[in-house]
Amino acid sequence: MDRLDAMRVFCAVVEAGGFSRAAERLGMSTSSVTAQVAGLEAHFRVKLLNRTTRSMSLTGEGRACYEQALRLLGDMAELESSMHDAADTPGGVLRVDMPGLISRQYLAPALPGFLAQYPEITLRATASDRMVDMVEEGVDVLIRIGAVPADASVVARPLLQTRWVCCASPDFLQRHGMPDAPAVLGDFDCLGFISPHSRRLRAWQFAQAGAFTPRARATLDHVDSLIELCKAGAGIGQFMSLSVAPALRSGELVPVLERWQTDGPVVHALYQQRQQRAAKVRAFVDFAAGLFA
Repeated sequence: MDRLDAMRVFCAVVEAGGFSRAAERLGMSTSSVTAQVAGLEAHFRVKLLNRTTRSMSLTGEGRACYEQALRLLGDMAELESSMHDAADTPGGVLRVDMPGLISRQYLAPALPGFLAQYPEITLRATASDRMVDMVEEGVDVLIRIGAVPADASVVARPLLQTRWVCCASPDFLQRHGMPDAPAVLGDFDCLGFISPHSRRLRAWQFAQAGAFTPRARATLDHVDSLIELCKAGAGIGQFMSLSVAPALRSGELVPVLERWQTDGPVVHALYQQRQQRAAKVRAFVDFAAGLFA
């Protein structure tokens, strides 16, 4: 048993709150995770976790082991990072979390090139939209759309300035004509997006005309579905440029009111300040910046 790996697995179990959830995060089987923790308990000859069918908690020895293991793993990560920095060769395990939209449409199709360029990097990528605690969850790079945390320990590198784009299908525009100003949107069928969190209709943003909410013929709380509805000819929608770029390139959607387009949220790469010299982090952030450029 590799005791360092076992401690890493043990910490993951504690942070995930269970063996199966830790196994999902680590990409391991639940039986392997259980065996690693059991091996660690056998090595130390103490019980680290109180386990029942419904709950799990740390013993006193388990709490001490967890705190010591976190420090040890942190020191090892610093050592690995400094060694890679010294060699200036990106390598080791790189953990990245990004929104599903960016993963699906942009990063995933380009990742084979990144992996070929850096054969010593092992990538562990996840897709989510929540604000991840990078230290607690062991994530090296976060890609996020919109506001970034006001944390002096976190570096936020801008990758892309998005735009708010109004668009419709060619069929819809052929049937109803092209609006020539935001003020006339009331004469057209419009499609609204409801925020899943606030349950409020998102206002449309325009340069010069400001923000307002046109009367919506149909509303949805799922962006991809709303785009499909727009492509099917149901009305005019306003979307973040990232979301509709493929449909605009293919001609399935046509931009309208281009003169009134305005800036949307910024896409950032986030990483810990102490990681900014790590070769693997620099390599991935530079790769992402080049991709969006």
